[in-house]
Amino acid sequence: MWLICRHWFKKLFMPGRLLQEKHVAFRKVLQLDSLSLDFLADLESHLLGQDPADDFRINNLCDQAIEAVGAMAEHLYAMNPPAYGKLLERHAELTTEIKGMMGQVETQSSPPYILPLQQAADYPEIAGGKAANLSAAERAGVIIPSGFVITANAFHRFICDNKLENELIRQLRQVHADDNDTIIRITGELQALILGCEVPADISDHIEQSVESLMPADRLAVRSSALAEDGLVSFAGQYASELDVPASKVIAAYKRVIAGKYCPRAVTYRIRHGLSDTDTAMAVLVVPMIQPQTSGVMYTLDPGTPARKDSLGVYAVAGLAEGLVDGSRTPERYHLPREDSLISPQILSAHDDSLLNTTQLQQLRTWGLQLETYFGYPQDIEWTLDNDGLTVLQCRRLHQKKDPHPAIVPAVDLTRVLYSNLHCASAGISCGPVFFAPTGKTFRNIPPGSVVLTPTLRSSLSQFLDRVVGVIAANGSRASHFSSVARERGIPVLVGGEVELAAGQVVTVDAVSGRIFNGCVNTVLQNGKLHFNKDFPAEKYVKLAARTTHLSLTNPDGDTFTPAQCHSLHDMVRFCHEKSVWEMFHLVGKKGRGLGKARKLVTDLPLVIYILDLEKRTSVKAPARLTLAEISSVPMQSYWQGMSDSRIFWDNSQHHVDWGAFDQISGGIFFLDTKLLASYAIVSRDYLHLNIRFGYHFSIVDAICGEQASTNYLNFRFKGGGAAHRQKLFRLEFIDKVLTAFGFETASRGDMLDAAFARASQSETKLALTRLGMLLAATRLMDMRLTKTSQVTEEVEKFLILAKETKSF
Repeated sequence: MWLICRHWFKKLFMPGRLLQEKHVAFRKVLQLDSLSLDFLADLESHLLGQDPADDFRINNLCDQAIEAVGAMAEHLYAMNPPAYGKLLERHAELTTEIKGMMGQVETQSSPPYILPLQQAADYPEIAGGKAANLSAAERAGVIIPSGFVITANAFHRFICDNKLENELIRQLRQVHADDNDTIIRITGELQALILGCEVPADISDHIEQSVESLMPADRLAVRSSALAEDGLVSFAGQYASELDVPASKVIAAYKRVIAGKYCPRAVTYRIRHGLSDTDTAMAVLVVPMIQPQTSGVMYTLDPGTPARKDSLGVYAVAGLAEGLVDGSRTPERYHLPREDSLISPQILSAHDDSLLNTTQLQQLRTWGLQLETYFGYPQDIEWTLDNDGLTVLQCRRLHQKKDPHPAIVPAVDLTRVLYSNLHCASAGISCGPVFFAPTGKTFRNIPPGSVVLTPTLRSSLSQFLDRVVGVIAANGSRASHFSSVARERGIPVLVGGEVELAAGQVVTVDAVSGRIFNGCVNTVLQNGKLHFNKDFPAEKYVKLAARTTHLSLTNPDGDTFTPAQCHSLHDMVRFCHEKSVWEMFHLVGKKGRGLGKARKLVTDLPLVIYILDLEKRTSVKAPARLTLAEISSVPMQSYWQGMSDSRIFWDNSQHHVDWGAFDQISGGIFFLDTKLLASYAIVSRDYLHLNIRFGYHFSIVDAICGEQASTNYLNFRFKGGGAAHRQKLFRLEFIDKVLTAFGFETASRGDMLDAAFARASQSETKLALTRLGMLLAATRLMDMRLTKTSQVTEEVEKFLILAKETKSF
């Protein structure tokens, strides 16, 4: 209330001070407008999945946008407190709504810190996906190893005791998917930070006691089991696992695994799937190390089988499966029928010294179908075979896209086949230029839309899948972690053979038929398999976007252009910008209140105009007049260049003042150069508010012309005239056509025209001001001589020729 009282006091007794304060507030609104729109543009790209970001970054951008828009509203309120009190209330309401959507899930750092593996299925919220699935697999009737889980609660306790929360937030606020260099830098710092910290003593004691319970095993596997891992998204190959760990080194291995939560590929994968840091809290699975004869994976529904779509696929390598899942080894492949029948020895005929016999394959098939039935969807299963028999080490939902129709390449295109009989690791078809990526260091140089030619299917390539339309690898298989991620994204991957292609050569990768074609063989699919952020759950942020980045307040002249209709921060930015410009456009009323310190411009033109410089304090002893050279305002100088153009004729026999006002009030007692009848300009270095009052019409020019194009604008209003109404409309038509030709947006109502020229560079805005000055000088008495439409057309053509030769100073 006191601000409203202060506003009215200054309006009555200190109008000059009020003008200056209003100008300062207006400039703040414009600065904050640009800042707010930057925040909202970044936020929008994150919320829509165009450039996915960490939730801490999204929340931080929301906070920054709330603060900037709030300050914007406060400065608009300061310009006219009686008019905008409801705006501050609406901002407070929006802030409450947005903060409610930003809330972080509360973490638990209290026990239990250790769970037996057999109990993990009962506590998936702290045991993580991998451990919970494996525990459930035992209940489905398969053999799993003994072991224990270091829970997500232990991870939160580790973070809390080492006071890492604030540093995690500070670093992750910078993370978004399109900035690989920042991701690499930040994740390196976070991993080093975690590795330098100590595991709380009581948790270390629990871990050591649990390790003793696994004796006589003296070598252990320490594996990631993040909360979101092996669930609706796989996280295949994204996190670290430590194999063959001595019992005495489990604590160190545990730290390396939780540090792996912040490796570049895992963080990139997480944010591309819309998951927060809390969503992926790290639990860790510890099991005895098995020394296998054979290891591998099984897909209970394997679309990569050449003969039957409903087969199980078994992939096997000798020894550990590490080389299989990291894509560096090519496995034996077995395609098993799903029906309950004996497996034919013919399945083994393609393999010399087969790694698996029919009994073992029968057992794997049985387990696979049991797990598929138990979980209710096809399974991706990791298994191993040692002297004690088969053991399941991991199972998860099988992630894959539906195959495209097989008949996608016309027969006529078969003459363009470059390579055939390659193995399908991920189904699909795409077309693009070849980029050779021999090492992981070259991945960051992959251009968008590339077909990547690489020796092996490294997991780290998954970090750059937004740039990739297809992959061709010499070694690897569909059992690799990278292939799992590629299938989730629907990106075709072919493996096998010595493929030689030239850099930049355009090829079609047909992973359905196992062929590579020269050029794009199907124009319908050309660049049609670009899968940018395909798995990003944009629906997660629909409500937040509706209150932040969505814009519905689009018509400033509509009845709904009110604070109550500001449904988002973007709406509020729009409202503040439009209303602040409106306030400046109506800065001074006809009586010229607040212009007491204005000084008369010395000019050869027969025009009376007073100048008030908002950036210069005029002393009592200052001269009553000033010259154009003393005015530092860029927009005023540009406008005056046009007004005083030597090609425009001025009649010096009469002064151009407000003749309408003079007729009403003079009674012979006012001088023609009185401020009550004169034109006036309020200026600063890059601002101009000009009220042109001569003849029987008036014009208002309100402009900012600075170095920042986003805040530049030129608003213009023209009304009235001394001729008949029809002739006034002819002049309005002339002005409309000229301004439209010069890129202004115009609108007319009766004998009034409004025009706008916005967000142009400084040089473009200066030229627009100069041309506007010429236009107003040339149209002073034009309504008196215009009597028909053909005259308007002729005058427009002549003026455009004249004005187009004009250059701004």
